Amino acid sequence: MRINTLITSICLLVALTTTSLVAADTTESIAVIGTGEVGSTLGKRWADKGHRIIYGSRMPKTDRVAKLVSETGGGAIATTPSIAAQQADIVLLAVPWSAYKDTVESLGDLGNKVIIDPINYYKPVGGYPGPLDGPSIAQQVQALLPEAKVVKAFNTLGSEIMADPKLAAGPVTIPLAGNDREAKARIAALARDAGLEPMDMGPLSVSVFIEGMLGLYVSYRQYNPGKGFEFYLRPMPDIINSGR
Repeated sequence: MRINTLITSICLLVALTTTSLVAADTTESIAVIGTGEVGSTLGKRWADKGHRIIYGSRMPKTDRVAKLVSETGGGAIATTPSIAAQQADIVLLAVPWSAYKDTVESLGDLGNKVIIDPINYYKPVGGYPGPLDGPSIAQQVQALLPEAKVVKAFNTLGSEIMADPKLAAGPVTIPLAGNDREAKARIAALARDAGLEPMDMGPLSVSVFIEGMLGLYVSYRQYNPGKGFEFYLRPMPDIINSGR
């Protein structure tokens, strides 16, 4: 009887230890390249969930960046973009589309790191967003970093919703696209940590459609002043999907 109790106790201890190790493994080190609205907002949200945040800024010693680091907490630091990228496992490219190429090239060899691309192309035509000719920005980032695992994400909502998803008065979907399923699963977890609902749309080639969602997002606001919406893609029951 005592032996059975001892075995049960050992099994329970092993299970608890394993669970703790799995939980510990979910903590990510994230280089946030860019300290604008998107970078600073996501950096704070992820730090609140225990992730290690390394801000990459061209001017990491400024009072503004120092204030951001202090507000982020959780042991966050700021350094140059290239150093930040080398020190993290995941890199968030929170930079304008006009600067992404120079930024990526300045980061050096990122190997097989996971790269989050939230960048949107925006060049108005007739007062409304114009289309991007050729490959998506995410595909172009992948071409610059052939060994990296690029994931398109966080480009279909504003920073105010990133900061407080409850402002949307309902769920908000984060469409994901990338060629590596494991990388997308890690980014999906970060989306959930930010109070958002990830949805895997497929390979990186699909990112051209995700980037196009900005056109609807912006155009509706311009055409209907004072109004707006957030994307929520409601999954259909499997029984319905299986019949198609």
